[in-house]
Amino acid sequence: MYQHEENLTMSRAFARSVERYGDRVAQRFNPDLYYGDNGGQFTWNEMQQRVEDIACGLLSLGLEKGERVAIMAPNSPYWTHSDIAVINCGAVLVTIYPTLSLNEVSYIVNDSECRYLIVGNEDILNRVLPGREVMPTLEKIIILDLQYKTDDPGIMNLTQLMELGRQNRASKYPLYQERWQNISLDDWATILYTSGTTGQGKGVIITHWCFASRVDGVFYYFLNSGHPLNEEDTVLSFLPLSHIFDRGCSQWLAIWMGATIAYADSPATMMADLQKYNPTWFSCVPRLYERIYMAFQQMLEASPMKKRLFTWALGVGEEVLSYRMDQFGRYDMRPEYPLCLPLGLRIKYKIADKLFAKVRELFGSRFRFSFSASAGIAPDLLKFFYTVGVPVIEGYGSTETTSACTYNPMSACKPGSIGPQANGSECRVAEDGELEVRGAGTFIGYLNKPEETKEAFTEDGWFKTGDLVVKDIDGYYRIVDRKKAIICLATGKNVAPYKIESLFATAVEVDQVFMIGDERNYITALIVPNFLHFIEVFDRNGIAYDKSKIKYMEAGGAQLCAEVGEDFINQPLLKEQIEAVVKQVNSQLEGFETIKKYTILPNRFTEEAGELTPTLKTKKRVILDKYADTIQAMY
Repeated sequence: MYQHEENLTMSRAFARSVERYGDRVAQRFNPDLYYGDNGGQFTWNEMQQRVEDIACGLLSLGLEKGERVAIMAPNSPYWTHSDIAVINCGAVLVTIYPTLSLNEVSYIVNDSECRYLIVGNEDILNRVLPGREVMPTLEKIIILDLQYKTDDPGIMNLTQLMELGRQNRASKYPLYQERWQNISLDDWATILYTSGTTGQGKGVIITHWCFASRVDGVFYYFLNSGHPLNEEDTVLSFLPLSHIFDRGCSQWLAIWMGATIAYADSPATMMADLQKYNPTWFSCVPRLYERIYMAFQQMLEASPMKKRLFTWALGVGEEVLSYRMDQFGRYDMRPEYPLCLPLGLRIKYKIADKLFAKVRELFGSRFRFSFSASAGIAPDLLKFFYTVGVPVIEGYGSTETTSACTYNPMSACKPGSIGPQANGSECRVAEDGELEVRGAGTFIGYLNKPEETKEAFTEDGWFKTGDLVVKDIDGYYRIVDRKKAIICLATGKNVAPYKIESLFATAVEVDQVFMIGDERNYITALIVPNFLHFIEVFDRNGIAYDKSKIKYMEAGGAQLCAEVGEDFINQPLLKEQIEAVVKQVNSQLEGFETIKKYTILPNRFTEEAGELTPTLKTKKRVILDKYADTIQAMY
């Protein structure tokens, strides 16, 4: 049974799990994606061997304590091996989103002075190679491909790096042991660059103490909240490990606990991977929960009988859910919670729950809960998942807080809230409503940016998150919006775009929405329809449209419709349905918040066009500039 130890460095946390769980499975993955490597799994002992081979290889190349190694790769077991190996060498891992442009990559490599760059595949390598001359500190590129071949002396594959480590093990292993055993909690572990919605990203310096204090806090908070983690758990990793969310709440939390990490083939295969690996938890963002919900709704639309039956079941489930609610509107979502239902309702729920079980099966046979963070999730969407018995638990954190500093306990989940202070953090609300945080996980500063670091903290040492919040009577926090995102109308009224945008979350007709109104008299919006939904609707109803104008794109491994023709968005049915959604949203807003005019766009906002960050947040300045004429026409 798992026994927690406090104040471990990341290196000692890994060593402890190897010692305790050596022959248990540490990693599971699809071997077909990795040349059949090890049959698709590594035990903790096997994982340790890989880490040591990589580390000794890096030491053979000359990696010194405190130096920086960058990684630009999709999730894989090798990503985790590299993470641990670099950190165990006493070096610092710099994470780079695999979708970033060469300009952004060169900025990060140069700002952090990386000597080595680890890339995930040949595609990323080919995007990086043209920029080697503008990255003077970069000495070697390592590709996480066991069989990649090249004559370029500046590139080596993972097999070659590990073989170098094995050849020099006799001389480098003692140095490796000395390095990881002498790491202190104050040593730098990693640098993660913020996505920069309003400007250039900043390198957030995270120490071993940041991770250790956060995991210590998580362990006790989860234990007291009724859903402890241990070595019997499995987590599915599919969000980018280059971001703190999955790296902290999935990978490193699993390493600390001795749990198994399963790697999705790609974000697009998540639902199939849930069936294949049967995880007990995973980390996810609201957009993916919305897609699961929308796909389910579209499936029901195809069968009126199923829709009527499930609508009845949801009504029963919502009534049952009310029996889990306390006086503060919080739901106890623990499976062992004793539901005391009247006989009639109990009988109806027994029937309804057989339908809900079909939904729960989508998440695998061992699923217990999932995290939701990175952006707010609509309360109605959470209630849907709670009604069918899927505990999606919302928290809040940032790169600077090493993930979640507030969190809804499973014993008291409050839709629309990010929870109370949690996981070892302390929170308070400044006079202007900004959330301020200190304690576990708090970063030590921005790399090479002393002025920005000073500005990020109050005089008494609290980190200023930049998010405006309201604190409820029960100590739970609700996000209002990003401080910089608040729209200031010419009338003097302030509008939170997040409040409006969240009301579109469960509308299957709308994919993306962007609010405008700064220094204007009223709110307007740019609306991107759910093109795939309308393609299906048009085809089903025999509505003609110019199919030659339809353009698709890959995003996170999934195929999306990126662009349609003007005739498509001018179809009366589409315009009527979008109008109905806007009317429904407006009915829930104050008069000054309502959308007075909107424009339907024939294309999605994309990361490739510079309109989204790697975490899918809209870049306000870019969109305002790009659509300036369209916006002006609404005023």
